[in-house]
Amino acid sequence: MIKWDDSYSIHNAHIDKQHQKLFNLAEKAYSLAHKHTSPEELRVVLMEFFDYVKEHFRDEEIYMQAIEYPDLEHHKKIHRELTQSLIYLIKELKTINDVKEGLSVIAQKWLLEHIVKEDIKIEQYRRSLIMGNNSDTNDNSNKLYEEVSKTSGQEYHYVCACPNLVHDVPYDIHIKIQQGHKFRCKKCKLEIIYAGNQKNHY
Repeated sequence: MIKWDDSYSIHNAHIDKQHQKLFNLAEKAYSLAHKHTSPEELRVVLMEFFDYVKEHFRDEEIYMQAIEYPDLEHHKKIHRELTQSLIYLIKELKTINDVKEGLSVIAQKWLLEHIVKEDIKIEQYRRSLIMGNNSDTNDNSNKLYEEVSKTSGQEYHYVCACPNLVHDVPYDIHIKIQQGHKFRCKKCKLEIIYAGNQKNHY
């Protein structure tokens, strides 16, 4: 099974923590699906997985709505399809082997196709909301921000006029702002303001 990696972070501490737990639950489910397991063990893991997936989907959709993620409806549709897959697995599959096979597929589908491929688009959108606003660096500022964001460890907490939106700015760009370069939010068009270096919550 694929392991959690910081490159999968969407820079929302609450959602990232949920993703990490889902990686652990999916690994547990995948492991059970590949060894001798009692129906009761499978049922317990399935229900734990199902309950946590529902909670996570709800919280992730609240976050996407807060930052006005443009692909929200499509993302919610994927959430519904995954939820229905789990419901079908719990209710309809009759044999242990059927449940094991279905559980294995969903665990991998959840990790590989959803968190790694779909949820990372939320972070790409969030990163796209900041742009340079200084005449001598305007052409390259946003490109530089994107490149540094992928490699820099520490990030700094910036806000703008958009409600519930936080810009996690990497160290290099933070220093440029402190030196007088200006960056603004693409949505509200206003300059972002330093608010601290803690990870963001919605």
